[in-house]
Amino acid sequence: MEIEDASYDNSTTAAMTGQSGLFKGEETTLAIGQSLVVGRSRLCGLSVARARECLRMGKEALEAHKSYRKISRQHFKVTFINADMLEVEDLSTNGTVVNGHRVDKLIISGFVSLQREVRIEFGEGELITVRVDGSTPSNFPRTQAQSLPTP
Repeated sequence: MEIEDASYDNSTTAAMTGQSGLFKGEETTLAIGQSLVVGRSRLCGLSVARARECLRMGKEALEAHKSYRKISRQHFKVTFINADMLEVEDLSTNGTVVNGHRVDKLIISGFVSLQREVRIEFGEGELITVRVDGSTPSNFPRTQAQSLPTP
């Protein structure tokens, strides 16, 4: 299955949560058929430049932080393809590790039915988890994730 085959569905969501590093405490949600890019650029759906911890630190401290320089402008992309498939694609030169394995592009089957939690590690100590989150809340921020075109 390719990303082009993804279709938007409002019944199931994936919760992305920063567990450690500069992204710690950051949260966002993906609906089926949506993608999200994570990185240093403010244009990313989940950007270290807008992370609460980074805003608290200030620009000078952030730029001196050991992990900041290891996070690419666009580090990786997560796509919730359909009700049972999640894709993680590395967009960086520094690498992305999914569930302990360095990947270029990985499609995870059984994401919803097996209630899997996906661990994405990058930078120096950055950890984001992705897990099934159930129904989309009515106040779901549509601007944070990009809807994929339907064929």
